[in-house]
Amino acid sequence: SSRFGAGAFSPTALNQVLVPSRPSLASEAMGCTQSTADDKYKEDKNKGAASSSNPTQSREQDKKAAKEENRGYQQTMQFLAQVQLLKRLPKDQHPLLAAACIPVDFKAGQMIIKQGDTGSEFFVIKSGEASVTVSTDGQPPVKVATLKSGDYFGENALLRDEPRTATITAETALSAFKITRDKFQELGLNERLQFANRKAVGGGGRREVQVKPPSPKTDQERTLIIDALHKNQNLQTMVTLDDARVKQMLDVLWKETVPKGKEIITE
Repeated sequence: SSRFGAGAFSPTALNQVLVPSRPSLASEAMGCTQSTADDKYKEDKNKGAASSSNPTQSREQDKKAAKEENRGYQQTMQFLAQVQLLKRLPKDQHPLLAAACIPVDFKAGQMIIKQGDTGSEFFVIKSGEASVTVSTDGQPPVKVATLKSGDYFGENALLRDEPRTATITAETALSAFKITRDKFQELGLNERLQFANRKAVGGGGRREVQVKPPSPKTDQERTLIIDALHKNQNLQTMVTLDDARVKQMLDVLWKETVPKGKEIITE
C-alpha cells in the first residue's frame, strides 16, 4: 500500500494484516473506547465552538456586569458617607466598609432581630422604616422608637457580646446594609466609631418611664431646643436630625421644673 509501508509493521503485525483473523475482545474493547473518546472530543469541541462563537458579545456582557457592580459600590460609598455615625470614620476606611456591607431587604411586618436572641450582625437602614419594641418582665412589647434611613441597630450585641436588647420589625418595605460580627471586628468599628449608649431605647425597660403630655413652646424656646439638639454630639451619632425629625421631637417634648439638688439622670 502506498499509504502504509511494510517497514512500519513488526513481523507479527504484518502477518496479522496479511492473514485476517477475528479481532480479540480486548481490541474490540479498545476500539469501542477510542470511538467513545472521539465522540466525546467532538462533543466538547462543538460546545467550545458554540461558547466562543461570539466572543465580542461575551466581553460586552462582562463589561456591563462589572460596570453595574462598580456603580452599586459607588452608591454604597456615597450613602455610607452621609450616615451620621460613620462620618467619624476616616475617608480611607470607607472603601473597606463599603466592601464589607451586605445589602439585605425585608418585607413590611418582617421581624429583623428579636429581643433576647444572640446577635452577630449590625444593620444600617438604607430606606424604609422599622419599629423598636421592648418587652419587660414578660409583658407585651411596647414600641419605644421608629428607625428610618441612616439609622442603625444591632450594635450592642457586637460591642458587648450581649443578647439583643430590643425587637426590630420592618414597618414598611425596608432595605439595609448588614455587617457581620467578623467584619465588624476586623474593621475595628468598635474602636473607630462612637456608639451612643442607647439603654433607653434597647435596654429592656429596666424601669417604668413616665410620659407626660407635650407642653406649648414659645418661638424662643423652640429655637433653644433646636440648637441644643443639633449641638448634641451623642445624639448626632444615633439619628439623622433632619427638619422633620426635629419637629417630631419638638412636638412631644414637655417642660418640667426641677428643684435644686434633685438628680435628673443616674448612671
